[in-house]
Amino acid sequence: MLDVEQIRDILPHRYPFLLIDRILELVPEKSAKGYKNVTINEEFFEGHFPGHAVMPGVLVCESMAQVAGVLLLSMTGNQGKLAYFGGMDRVRFRKPVVPGDSLVTSVELIASRGNIGKVKAIARVDGEVVCEGEFIFALVERDRMQASADNAVDVSQTGYSLGKDMKTEIRTDIHPTAIIDPSAELGQGVVVGAYSIIGPNVQIGDGTHIYPHAIIESNTIIGNDCTIESKAVLGGAPQDYKFKGEPTFLKIGSSNIIRECVTIHRASGEGGSTIIGDNNMLMAYCHIGHNCVLGSNITMANYVGISGHVLVEDKVVFGGFVGVHQNVRIGKYAMIGGMSKVVQDVPPFAMADGRPTKVCDLNVIGLRRTGVTPKVRSEIRLAYKLLYRSKLNMSQALEAIENDIEPSEQLQYLLDFLRNVRKGYGGRQLEAPRT
Repeated sequence: MLDVEQIRDILPHRYPFLLIDRILELVPEKSAKGYKNVTINEEFFEGHFPGHAVMPGVLVCESMAQVAGVLLLSMTGNQGKLAYFGGMDRVRFRKPVVPGDSLVTSVELIASRGNIGKVKAIARVDGEVVCEGEFIFALVERDRMQASADNAVDVSQTGYSLGKDMKTEIRTDIHPTAIIDPSAELGQGVVVGAYSIIGPNVQIGDGTHIYPHAIIESNTIIGNDCTIESKAVLGGAPQDYKFKGEPTFLKIGSSNIIRECVTIHRASGEGGSTIIGDNNMLMAYCHIGHNCVLGSNITMANYVGISGHVLVEDKVVFGGFVGVHQNVRIGKYAMIGGMSKVVQDVPPFAMADGRPTKVCDLNVIGLRRTGVTPKVRSEIRLAYKLLYRSKLNMSQALEAIENDIEPSEQLQYLLDFLRNVRKGYGGRQLEAPRT
């Protein structure tokens, strides 16, 4: 039990806006109960309403919120902070509160993620419900109260701003039907849609939006500002007979768009990771197998299937219905035509197509967009002619390129890629030679 002086040590409110008199129960990290004796001497009764005194509904909510504030600010790590209102959901007023009533509020913690807290609160008079609802709070350091007037607080149901030099967002919105493991960590501004499931040891970065019916399974780390569309399944167990339940991971970067029904599996082999970079778009029904590594700025059209242990480097473009064999490496700026069957490495800057794929041309547009100079583009085009249009074998073509073409960073990358292919098995440099 806490008396009014102990409450004042936790909350910054003072008369006439301290609207709780005592905390009756406080179960750390779980619930609280407090009450407010409503007397005719309250200042607001002078105008609300003359001759028919009724406690304003917003002040009933404020009293409830202050009980919630005691609960949240008593939690580990929150001492000394402030609890700012971020929003109210499902608020219903059942009966008026009048002078002489004792307003008893029970509060239960729904979720606490980082600087965001959400509670369910029910206020009663003589055992009858007078108001109920769910309240959202942003927990901030007290020194932010010193911010100047031009850093005004802007609060709504969907956002919370502390001004131009204090960027705290409270767009976190967890649908009540979502199932979130207690060990999961959700950043600020995360939205979790209806019936979504977030498993143990999951980390989701700020601003990521998870649409209804998505599933994020264990040991998955997702960066900031990602979009996870409905029925995507991320972090599922690898489809690998060697997998025996050992701890493995899926790590996804920031600003990725993962569309409907995409599946990405975590790795096989203890401590291993499947890795997805930043700014990728994976369209509906794509699949990324275990232990794959995808770079950044990759575009993958619908129904692309990537087998395990594949390396896809930056800015690769896939047409729809492409299938990629395990252990394949695909170089930067490659473009692969729809319905292709990729069983060998695809060199950088190539346009490849077919079943199985063959190099068709040079991705000149991709080179231009990335800022490669006309001179270097011309030299890479000449190298491609020696590699794929001449009658030279690979060894002869590589030797001719080294002897006849001025070296550049891009050309050296291409040559190193092709030499490494020859060290692997079956045209796949990531696959060890068989003996």
